[in-house]
Amino acid sequence: MRLPQRIVQWIFSFSCRCALRVAARLVPGELRDEWQADWSGPFWRWTLQAAESGTPDARWALLTHTRDAVRAAALARFHSDPGVEQLRDWCGNPKLCLALGALFVLSVGIASHGFAVTRQLVSGLSYRDPRSVVVLAQGPPVFGIRLGFSDAETNVFREKSKTLASIAAYSWHTTSVFIDGHKRLVPSANVEAPFFEVLGVRSPVEHLADNEFLVSDEFWRNQLRGDPNRVGQMLLVNGKPLRLAGVLPADFSFLSTPISIWTSQPEPTFLVPPRRWWVNLRGAVARLNPGVTPDAARKELHDIQAHYSLARRNFQMQATPIEDLVYRSLRSYAADLAILLGALFAWTVLRFALDVRGGAPAKRSARYWGFFALKTALPLSALVFGIFELTSAHELGLTGGASVRGGPLLVWSYFACAFIVFLWAFRDQPRRCRVCLQRMRQPMRIGVPGQMLLEAAGQEVMCPHGHGSVYTSASVLGSDMSNRWMGFDLEIDPVEAKEPGRILPRI
Repeated sequence: MRLPQRIVQWIFSFSCRCALRVAARLVPGELRDEWQADWSGPFWRWTLQAAESGTPDARWALLTHTRDAVRAAALARFHSDPGVEQLRDWCGNPKLCLALGALFVLSVGIASHGFAVTRQLVSGLSYRDPRSVVVLAQGPPVFGIRLGFSDAETNVFREKSKTLASIAAYSWHTTSVFIDGHKRLVPSANVEAPFFEVLGVRSPVEHLADNEFLVSDEFWRNQLRGDPNRVGQMLLVNGKPLRLAGVLPADFSFLSTPISIWTSQPEPTFLVPPRRWWVNLRGAVARLNPGVTPDAARKELHDIQAHYSLARRNFQMQATPIEDLVYRSLRSYAADLAILLGALFAWTVLRFALDVRGGAPAKRSARYWGFFALKTALPLSALVFGIFELTSAHELGLTGGASVRGGPLLVWSYFACAFIVFLWAFRDQPRRCRVCLQRMRQPMRIGVPGQMLLEAAGQEVMCPHGHGSVYTSASVLGSDMSNRWMGFDLEIDPVEAKEPGRILPRI
């Protein structure tokens, strides 16, 4: 359907008007009157009226005039002396520095869906008495290796253990599911029947049959559009028709893997070479009897393995409370952030105290060093939350071990970025005006270093608003004044107001 010609002409002329208004805002104030006289004068209005009335070739002339006006505005902004000077003011503005830091934090929040991982962990585990739930693992005492158990070991623990109230094996993998004729690959878990009972989670069904499956609340809302009529329908899961038995509670999660589909079908056992015996191992989660400690359960399970000849040489049994595993990464990154911000705060308070002791006004020093703390804390917070939320730092393996994805490279990148943030903040701060926090410029070289032994040489940068300067010495002579703020404005000290004529320079 084609739009009427008059509507097309109006849309075209309106777009050109908007483009010219935006271009006018781009021109520096000192040059704006001259630019408007050249590009928004009678010729522009005549061309605009001709285009709106449908005069032949008028639209092309209007488009050409608008394009040249935008180009002239860009040249005035980025190539003229007033434009370049104004750009330098913008780049050195303290508000821009803080806005960029806040933008980093906001970007991480948007990319992580509102810090979803942190919010989920802070809300706590939805299990009944989570301190009694432990994740079992075994492995050699090197590199923190955590392996699972065979079905034979899990069955022996269930029958012979006196310290465990219940135990359930589980495994997870990627499964294909057909929804409305479309195939989707989603993470799924295969669990034994008492799995949800072990965790103490309210399950939609009392007993999950082999031909049934459960879905997470997120999968039900996003993939099934929250349709309650979906419950009871048959879906093709991993090539087999299964009935959707229900939806798990919205606050349910297990370890850190976002499982979408939960089934209880018998886990197939693959024939593997003896050297790859670990392929068929599964994770195990257990609930302790009242009064039993994880260490007592660990010793008993190891004795059961040894009694039934299931123990492996140099392997150790591990029974770790699930809270320790889930919150380990959060505590680690929270401690890192606390240490970084604590060191930053301590340095800020120290420099503030030294400035006040040296005679600087307390209010001005507090503003100066407060800006330093805030401009450093924002990117540091964005870095820590970005690493924790958007990488595999919070993910756990099948038995609760730390994810190997990223590995040393992720840790190295994390600390390298933190070092770069601190280095930038420390190098940027001395170049800021003590009064307006604007980045100083207009460098002026004094002397030539290396020409004479006792000749002063260095560089002085000034505040663009004339509040003061900082001299950096490049020679022995004058080094005692290097990197010190020298204010240009004078004021009468209110404390010494009783002494007329006493004038003190601002520091």
